[in-house]
Amino acid sequence: MPEVIGSEVMTVVIANQLSTVTAKTVLDLTTLIQTMKTSGVSNAIIKETLMADLAEGGRLFGGFKNQIKNTVKSGIGRASNAATLNTFSEAGIKEFKWQTIGGDNVCPDCDERADEINSIEYWKTVGIPKSGFSVCQDNCLCELLPASYKGENLSGKLVR
Repeated sequence: MPEVIGSEVMTVVIANQLSTVTAKTVLDLTTLIQTMKTSGVSNAIIKETLMADLAEGGRLFGGFKNQIKNTVKSGIGRASNAATLNTFSEAGIKEFKWQTIGGDNVCPDCDERADEINSIEYWKTVGIPKSGFSVCQDNCLCELLPASYKGENLSGKLVR
């Protein structure tokens, strides 16, 4: 049975995200340096400012670090999701139920899908959890579970 989500696709997505984050940081860095130079700031003060930002996790380098961290977190979530769905598909599971965590942490997109049952092909078409299709993007905490699963507390939304 073919993989639900290929590792090649995830590699491309993560590489593109890292490339975008890096390009944005380089552009921000270049803009900041040019603005400071245009304002007459010396190279020594520019270096000192950038080193302070780096050491303190300031706006420029702190933002870069956070974006890298989010990209890695997103990649791990997507890999976990893909492995789970691949395992279910290999086991012959045909229908999947959208399970939310419930409460106030569910975005409107996911809330509309709560308890909906469909095939993996359908879910891949409209967007699976953590795929970035929804308002919650990579922060999605929803899961696709086998429709036949009757685990504890799954009669409705899970509330943390």
